[in-house]
Amino acid sequence: MKKVNIGLVGFGTVGQSLLKLFYKNKKLILQKAGCEIIFKSVCEKDHYKKNILQKIDKKISFTPDVNTIINDEYIDIIVELVGGVTVARDIILSSLKKGKHIVTANKAVLSQHWHEIFGLGNELNKMVYFESSVGAGIPLIQSLNEGLAANKIIRIIGILNGTTNYILSTMTTLNVSFKTALKTAQERGYAESNPSMDIEGFDTAHKLSILSSIAYSRWIKPQHIYIEGIENVELDDVKFANNFGYDIKLLGNAAIVKNKFMFEVRKFLVSKKHVFSSVTNEYNAILIEGDFSGPVTFIGRGAGGDTASSAVMSDIIYACKNIVNIVEGRFPYVFYDAKQKVETIKHDEICGYYYLRFITIDRPGVLAKISYILGKFEVSIASVYQQEPVEKIHRGASIIMLTHKIEEKKLLKAINEINKLDIILKKTVHIKILEEKGK
Repeated sequence: MKKVNIGLVGFGTVGQSLLKLFYKNKKLILQKAGCEIIFKSVCEKDHYKKNILQKIDKKISFTPDVNTIINDEYIDIIVELVGGVTVARDIILSSLKKGKHIVTANKAVLSQHWHEIFGLGNELNKMVYFESSVGAGIPLIQSLNEGLAANKIIRIIGILNGTTNYILSTMTTLNVSFKTALKTAQERGYAESNPSMDIEGFDTAHKLSILSSIAYSRWIKPQHIYIEGIENVELDDVKFANNFGYDIKLLGNAAIVKNKFMFEVRKFLVSKKHVFSSVTNEYNAILIEGDFSGPVTFIGRGAGGDTASSAVMSDIIYACKNIVNIVEGRFPYVFYDAKQKVETIKHDEICGYYYLRFITIDRPGVLAKISYILGKFEVSIASVYQQEPVEKIHRGASIIMLTHKIEEKKLLKAINEINKLDIILKKTVHIKILEEKGK
């Protein structure tokens, strides 16, 4: 039986889980791969992890020097699990140049260096697989790249980040502030000590970039995506949304609008009747709509060592099958045309429905002033709710409005003018409402 040697770079949570999965299900994995898989070397800068490795398999060599693995002529596949961008990029490119195939879980490096990585891989007939980069164990990449390959993708939208979904779910169910929910997420291992990539929307943008690049056969850069996060979400808005029959979710959204591409990562009010509303905590949910397949929804855990390692092992099996059958790299796994332009339409040029919350002083005539400016910019109001302040000295009154369909650019101009009024105590909150089909 042919042997395929693996070099593992990065031995953190996912790397350790990967080896445990391999040895637990080794017989099944080898049957599906059609060859003998050997984890030959592990590279890890934290030397104490050598003891962890030896408990799993003493035969696997341990090294802190990544070049030892990259330059090993007997290694066929390098699994990159170090994270980050600069170091990971160098490892991937150097490995490809040395004739290695790549399996990676790194969404940031792929979204930011798509052309460079896949351009070199295709040039050298080397494979780059990355199933776990989006949705952890949810088989999104393969489904989009193969199962839905015949379709023109009309839309990709979903909950792509488990950390933000956990935080928003906690705020909703436990009636706690963003700060408290974030602390809970960190204590339970669902958020990093520095959670900025997650809560500011960049992680979701990287994943949306990857899915969109596959769907539209061109490199969709993070710069093409409008990005906002959840760091400013207040409990009041979570409560009001709930009263109106909505939950707040951070969604990545890619669509074709007026024959142009639109990409955004932002907060949405999602109807409690929508499937996304029922997806809570660390779970992800992604809807991909093809012109012939219609909408297909994927739901599963979007984070965690075990779920991610499942997808990494799947990539290894797939790569091994190609190596054994001597077809590796002959046809690109990712097809894209570097010359294809990405013509985008800005998020604020699109019409939608919105939730607005104005925080004002409590005196007569406030609503009239706000309504006048909204009317001036053609913003039509569907419903209004006003809440009296609990303590008039310390807190303003909240006026909540749901709008009819309006171009966001007009809405933002109205909000900007309203925010300059002396009756406004705090910056106006505006959140897009996820439109139900047929509206």
